[in-house]
Amino acid sequence: MRSRTRRHLRTVLGLAVAGVLAVPLTVLGVHVTHPRDEDGYLARLRQYGDRQSDEPLRTLPPTADLIAEGDAACGWLREQPYALWRHDRRYREMVVYQRYLDQVGDRVPRWGSALPDLASVAGAAWSHLCAADRELRQPRRNPFAPRPD
Repeated sequence: MRSRTRRHLRTVLGLAVAGVLAVPLTVLGVHVTHPRDEDGYLARLRQYGDRQSDEPLRTLPPTADLIAEGDAACGWLREQPYALWRHDRRYREMVVYQRYLDQVGDRVPRWGSALPDLASVAGAAWSHLCAADRELRQPRRNPFAPRPD
C-alpha cells in the first residue's frame, strides 16, 4: 500500500513540477526561435519607411537613432500583457498597434520630420527587434500549431 501511495504522490508531484516549468520554458523557447535582427529592421525601414509610397527610402536617419526609437517601441510592447490564449479585442495586433500610436501621439522622432515616421518604426521594430515579445502578445488558439502561410 505504501509503495502505491508513494508512486501516486511522485506522479502528482512530477505533473505539478512540469506544469510550473512549462510556462517559463515556453517563453524561453519563443525568445530562442525569434532572435533580434537589426539588419532586417533597417532593411524593412529602408523598403517600407514611407507608407505613402511604394518607393524605398534613399537615405535613413542615423542607425543609432533608429535603433533607439525601435527599442523604445519594444519597451512599450513589453509592458503590455501576454495574450497567449486570450482573445479579447484589446489583444488584437492592430488594436495594440493603434494604442501605441495613440500614446506616442504626435511626438517627433529623434531625427525630426524626415521619414520613417514612428508608425513605421514600431511595425519594423516589433517584427525584427523584439519579435519574441510580439509573438507572446498575439492571441493563439493553439500556440504550438505551425503558423498559417
